[in-house]
Amino acid sequence: MAAESRDGALSLLRLLEDLPGERRLEEPLAPYTTFRIGGPAWVLFFPHTVEALAEAVQRARREDIPYRIIGGGAKVLFPDTGFPGLVIHTGWLRHIQEMENGIWVEPGFPISGLVKRGLWVLAGVPGSAGGAVVMNAGTRYGSISSYVISVQTLLPNGTVAMLPSQECRFSYRSSVFREKRLPVLGVGLRLPEEIRPVADLLAERQRTQPLDYPSAGCVFRNPEGISAGWLIDQAGLKGARVGDAKISEKHANFIVNLGQARATHVLSLIAEAQEAVYRSFGLSLSLELEVISS
Repeated sequence: MAAESRDGALSLLRLLEDLPGERRLEEPLAPYTTFRIGGPAWVLFFPHTVEALAEAVQRARREDIPYRIIGGGAKVLFPDTGFPGLVIHTGWLRHIQEMENGIWVEPGFPISGLVKRGLWVLAGVPGSAGGAVVMNAGTRYGSISSYVISVQTLLPNGTVAMLPSQECRFSYRSSVFREKRLPVLGVGLRLPEEIRPVADLLAERQRTQPLDYPSAGCVFRNPEGISAGWLIDQAGLKGARVGDAKISEKHANFIVNLGQARATHVLSLIAEAQEAVYRSFGLSLSLELEVISS
């Protein structure tokens, strides 16, 4: 790390030193993402309380320090050069509380835990509750937005607010939390009245998705009424490879890491797929994956 970057990292470390949590200097991000790609963050912070999460975000905003929040590390691609700022990991924030009409969970609560408590439509989706809300995660059976009662967040003015579902601006793989980069501090969820066994759903995902290799799930959003994977397949790019990044032969909307893939390899395949689909169909594929710039 260059001297200027290291000075910035040490300054950031001091900025967070009184907050309850674990701080790691120059920590590689690859192990914390489902893609297994990403260079070091200046500081990777694991807050022990939601209040520490909110305060870390507030301080980063005040000091104009770049920051990102991750939980399960799905749907994100960090640069090979790393992230020159603060990455906050919600892995410690997994508290769950029963409510009269559902449950309240902290942002790091795993999606798999929600599935075990009845939210079967998310069976097989990786990541955490916070990320699921930000991305409005879902499957062909439904999205988390259908079950959200309210979300606690930190507004740009520093106010902690409780947004009812109708104010979260949920849409296909998006929300106000993604659009405005608002942190999810907690979410209230109602559980479905009809509970379905998930074994068949998980088996279906195993058959149709390349789960044997690291990936970030679907890379592109589906255009209206058509599958992005089908478009990429028909454009002739299924199996295309750059370095150790490959467009899956099982599902063409997945780019998999065969072992040593780099972010630059993935970005090359993204650009190639977008160009090929536009050339073949006149359609522009937009990203579901969040690509973080250095």
